[in-house]
Amino acid sequence: MAGNSNSGRSGKPAALHILQGNRSKKNFDELIAEVKQPTVPVDAPPMPDILSDDAAAEWERVIPDLIALGLVSRLDLLALATYCQAYGDWLKYQRLIAKRNRESDDELAGDVQTFKTGAQQMHVLRQLANDAEKRANSAGAAFGFSPMARRNMKTAMQPQGELFPNEQRDAADRYFN
Repeated sequence: MAGNSNSGRSGKPAALHILQGNRSKKNFDELIAEVKQPTVPVDAPPMPDILSDDAAAEWERVIPDLIALGLVSRLDLLALATYCQAYGDWLKYQRLIAKRNRESDDELAGDVQTFKTGAQQMHVLRQLANDAEKRANSAGAAFGFSPMARRNMKTAMQPQGELFPNEQRDAADRYFN
């Protein structure tokens, strides 16, 4: 047997096929039809009230673009909240590291912890910041928030006219107006 349902690469949404130039030569009319009638409705999930202020600001920043690209639905609550909270945590720890570095004579006080014995290790704030960065990169990859996740989406940055149906643009307008 050649494999099972878990074998090979996972499929791409039709919108990404169109944005990336449809190298797989799928039927263009079928791709357009899939974009116009997505299997999951394009809409913003409700923002969780437990997000930190920085995470909530990130949520508000990314939602319009995700709606316009058709990459978010109400089902994506956990993935989007995970990304936004990890981003908010990363900002918090980076600010604490910068504050420690400014207030200390040692310019690496927030990066390196020195013990009484003279032994050194990475400061706990740096460890927490690195962990938050990994969590944000991992969760954000699902939405194309890293260069590697969108490495083939260069055409998305160039104006191409009307790529997405009016319903998605209207959903974005409803969310922010």
